[in-house]
Amino acid sequence: MRAIVQDYHLVQTIPPGEYRFAGNSVGLKEIVGHIFPNPARNVSLLDIGFGLGDLGRIVKTNPALQHWQVDGIDGFWDACCNTELFSQGHYRNIWHGLAQDLPMESLQAYDLICLFDVIEHLEPAPAKQLLTDLLNSLGPESKLVLSTPLWFWPQAHQNSDDLEEHKIGIPGQSLLLLSPRMYHIHAQFLVGTFVFGKESLEHIDNFVPTTDRNFNMTAGLQHLHTLGVKADGVLYIAP
Repeated sequence: MRAIVQDYHLVQTIPPGEYRFAGNSVGLKEIVGHIFPNPARNVSLLDIGFGLGDLGRIVKTNPALQHWQVDGIDGFWDACCNTELFSQGHYRNIWHGLAQDLPMESLQAYDLICLFDVIEHLEPAPAKQLLTDLLNSLGPESKLVLSTPLWFWPQAHQNSDDLEEHKIGIPGQSLLLLSPRMYHIHAQFLVGTFVFGKESLEHIDNFVPTTDRNFNMTAGLQHLHTLGVKADGVLYIAP
């Protein structure tokens, strides 16, 4: 793991080159503003797979949230060369590396860990292990935000090191049975965004991703219908 930005200052020399910045998501990033009842509280947020930096921008341009501290980590080197993004001052610290590289004590320091459209890039066993580790790192008031397609959305590499390939699909049941505090399912793209607390660790065995590429959007939508869940773009909050 390599530090790129520390305390809002670039600490790594970025060599000249043509960089391709990637990693956007249709997950509901604005959900982070609905998680904590007291908007004035200080929140430290870790953006895993920050990509284009949309989450940092959404937080730091929201007057109610701009006092939050946002850190980011991304395994795609080009994303870590986005000096224009870093100059905007949205991210306090940036690292080049994988979430799996972060020690437990570092994860435990965050009030909010966000994983927008990242977990589908892992094989089933590493995906479950990462989710387990992140949930295990949460304190009593900390939360994990996870978004992912609720079907096997085919996506391949654009170049050899971009980490863009999708390796699993995740049926909605796998995440709904983790007892999310709130969730939102994008009506057009069938991408779910879920907020979990540490108690979801008790249900981790319900997380069963699939490598079946025939689990397409139609199958994912039918699966949700059998659960009585709507992909309607509404934010649902657990009582």
